[in-house]
Amino acid sequence: MNVKAVIFDLDGTIIDSKKDIVIAANMAFSEFNLPTLSEEILASFIGKGAESVIKMGLGEKNMHLFDRVFDRFEKIYGESCTRYTSLFPGVRETLNFLKERKINIGIATLKRRILTEKILQHFRIEKYFSAVVCLEDVKNIKPHPEVIRKLLQKMNNVPEETLYIGDSEVDVLCGKNAGVYTCAVTYGTGDLQSIVALQPDFIITNLTKLNILLS
Repeated sequence: MNVKAVIFDLDGTIIDSKKDIVIAANMAFSEFNLPTLSEEILASFIGKGAESVIKMGLGEKNMHLFDRVFDRFEKIYGESCTRYTSLFPGVRETLNFLKERKINIGIATLKRRILTEKILQHFRIEKYFSAVVCLEDVKNIKPHPEVIRKLLQKMNNVPEETLYIGDSEVDVLCGKNAGVYTCAVTYGTGDLQSIVALQPDFIITNLTKLNILLS
């Protein structure tokens, strides 16, 4: 495997944003007198994007409130998206390792660009990424391969030399649909049993294991 480009999912792979997202979602639900949900339940939908988190919380009965609740969620989360969020262990070391090896690095996320840039700048890691594709950059969200295909165009790489790393079933499917190598991390919000069933090319428990894969 001659990897010249590595693409990362953001939430659950590079950053542990679960607490901030869940708090913002439950605050939005409360403001509309809707029941709040446990972190475990809401977090399981993070890999599918914030809209999925809110839709799950609303259920069919309250779906008519979606636009108002989601707008409120975005405002709350936008003001507090770095309060409890942190980088996962090994992120900085791995980004440095890839940079030293002159491997192109990109991000494929279902987050809006304004939030993505705010978070990357907060942790001072924006310099590592040659391209970032966000929610508003695509017409089709994961697991559709559009997000990875757009990144490959921007990064001037081809699928056969690219590794995509994510924490959810949606990420593994997205990578497979795009024809790139797939690597799942076990520490995010995805269901490990479901991920294993999809047979990603690699499964790692810590991003520093990537150094071994690529050496």
